[in-house]
Amino acid sequence: MSLSSSTAAGFRVGFSADFCGEDGQLAFPDIGLSLLKGVPGISHEFLREYRPEYVPSQLEGYDVLISLKPKVTAASLEGISRLCAIGRCGVGYDNVDLNACTEHGIAVYITPGGVVRPVAESILLLVLALSHRLLIKDRQVRAGHWAESTHRLGREPRDRVVGTIGMGNIATEAIRLLRTLDVGHFLAFDPYTTAERAKELGVELVSLDDLLRNSDYVLVNCPLTPETRGLVGKAQFALMKPDAVLINTARGPIVDEPALIEALQNQQIAGAALDVFEKEPLSKDSPLTAMDNVILTSHSIAWTEELFRDMGRIDCQGALAIYRGEAPQHVVNPKVLDSSKFLEKLGHFKAAFAALESKS
Repeated sequence: MSLSSSTAAGFRVGFSADFCGEDGQLAFPDIGLSLLKGVPGISHEFLREYRPEYVPSQLEGYDVLISLKPKVTAASLEGISRLCAIGRCGVGYDNVDLNACTEHGIAVYITPGGVVRPVAESILLLVLALSHRLLIKDRQVRAGHWAESTHRLGREPRDRVVGTIGMGNIATEAIRLLRTLDVGHFLAFDPYTTAERAKELGVELVSLDDLLRNSDYVLVNCPLTPETRGLVGKAQFALMKPDAVLINTARGPIVDEPALIEALQNQQIAGAALDVFEKEPLSKDSPLTAMDNVILTSHSIAWTEELFRDMGRIDCQGALAIYRGEAPQHVVNPKVLDSSKFLEKLGHFKAAFAALESKS
C-alpha cells in the first residue's frame, strides 16, 4: 500500500520521513490519517528523505507540516512562504526556531493531550524499576548469579519523598499514579505554578535546593529553556541524598551529564533512569552504559500505540483547522496569531473552504 496520497493541487499536508520505516511504510499502527482521508481537497504525503534538519526544498509546496524529530531552523525556512503551520508530534519544541516560524507566519502547535498519560506511566515504571533493582537482578540471573541476585534488596516508594522539578500536566498525572504506591510526601519546584494549585494537588512547593536535599526520587518534568539548561549540575548533585535517584524523561540538557556521571561514580546518588541525553543518540562509549544502577532508554520510553494514535489525531485535527481557515489549538508561538502573514494565509484557506462548502 502506498503511503502517498498527494496531488498537484489543493491543500497539502506533509509528514516527516521518520514516521516511516526503512521500507517506506508507516512505522506506527495509527497516526490519525483516517481524519484526513476522504476530505475534499486535502492530500497528504510523507517526506522521502530524513534529515536531522529540514532544508527548504523539503518544505516547499506544503500548507501544514506534521513533524516528529527533525529540527526546524531559520535556514530551513528560507524562501518558504506557503507553509502555514507545523504540528509537532509531542510537547517539546526546543528543536523548532519559534522566532523564525513567527517571522514567516507559521504557527507551531503541539500535542499535549497525547503525551501526558504515557509519559506519566513511564515515570511510574522507572520509579518501580529502580526501587526493585530490576535491571541489576535481570542481568545477574542471565549471568547465572542466582544467589547473588537475591542479596540485592530493593526499597519501596511507600512513605518516601518524591520531588518533581516542574509541575505541569505530566508531573500532575505522575503524582496521581504514584499516590497509589502510598508515597509519603510530594515536593515540587516550579516558579511558574501557584500555591493554590500545589495545595489542590497535595504537593508542597519548595526551592530547588530543598527539593534536592529531601527527595528520595527526583523527577525532571520541566521543558528545556535557557533557564533550565544545565539546571541540575555538580552543585545540585552534592545536595542529594546518597540513596536518592534521578529520573529524567524530559530533555537531556536540563541535566549536566558529566556531573551526573561523576555523581554516580562517586556514589553521591544511588542511581538514575534516563530516557533523554545531552547528545542523542547516546554514545556507546558513554560511562553510563557500563553502570548497573542506571536504566537507559532511547528517548522512546513513552512510545506506545496509544501515544502515536492520540498525538497523530491532535496533529491532524490541527491541520484540519488550518484547512477550514481556523487557528489550531495548543499554539506555542501565540504572537503569530496576530501576524499579517499568518492571517493572510488563514484567510485564503477560510475563503477556499467557504467556497467548497457552498458547492456541496
